[in-house]
Amino acid sequence: MPDVVRAAALDLGSNTLRLLVADVYPGGWRAVARSLATPRLGGGLAGPGGRPRLDPAAKERVRQAAEEFTALARRLGARRVVLAATQACRRAADGEAFVAELGQGLGLERATVLSGEQEAALSRLGVLSRLQGPRDGALLADVGGGSTELTPLDDEAAPALSLQLGAVSLTEAHLASDPPLPAELAALDQAVARGLQKVVPGARRLVATAGSAATLASLVQGLTDYQPEEVNNLRVSAGELAGQARRLAAMPLARRREVPGLEPARADIILAGLAILRGLLERLGLDELTTMDAGLLEGIVLDDLAGWQYVE
Repeated sequence: MPDVVRAAALDLGSNTLRLLVADVYPGGWRAVARSLATPRLGGGLAGPGGRPRLDPAAKERVRQAAEEFTALARRLGARRVVLAATQACRRAADGEAFVAELGQGLGLERATVLSGEQEAALSRLGVLSRLQGPRDGALLADVGGGSTELTPLDDEAAPALSLQLGAVSLTEAHLASDPPLPAELAALDQAVARGLQKVVPGARRLVATAGSAATLASLVQGLTDYQPEEVNNLRVSAGELAGQARRLAAMPLARRREVPGLEPARADIILAGLAILRGLLERLGLDELTTMDAGLLEGIVLDDLAGWQYVE
């Protein structure tokens, strides 16, 4: 048996706070425990101009969940617990201070706000730890609550592209009615198309990670219990994606929250997340995508332990 280090990572996004406790060994990793909370730290940050501040109630929700997750990781024997924050804390004037406060208060080994480029690189690392099939010509899309990061999978040195397209921010900007009006859905699609104009077609494969992609995989398979390895490497056609989007858009929010495979806390933003995935397929001229559960969270753990000497 290889020597193993047990470590944990917290991924603080615009919509969720996620925990992974994993045993990491040379050449791989194994999940020990996972947890998810939905404090929606990025709510209200979508407005134009300036640098808004994080909502105090959302910050308190993050604190409570982070305390619970850190305590769980320590009970399970994690030697290191690290936190990385993304778009909400990049966007907010008090984001870096809040992350530093969390790190100090919880006694974390590291707490940092990732740049868009760092987020993309870590997502790439996590995805490649589980991805099957060709990397040549593959483009990774990490669709989050506040931004979307696009990274070539076949060239570690290639620059990433961070776009201001996120499921939370687009929902707040365009979807006010319940269920959304056709004009609102059209405006959402137009905003996605505008946001993707910097994307140069040419990729031969689209690999998608994070919550919207994982939810799509769960919906397509009708999963009632989330199973990460059932999400990894699932091929979803453009027709299946469009069909799920149409089905959910026709439902009021209360009914959407009851759909198997869709987390109730994600039901209000899933339409925007799926719109980004649809827009990417259209922009790239592809007829399917590959979903991945593995991504940023796994990359945070693997990167944090890179260079360690593994011991029993």
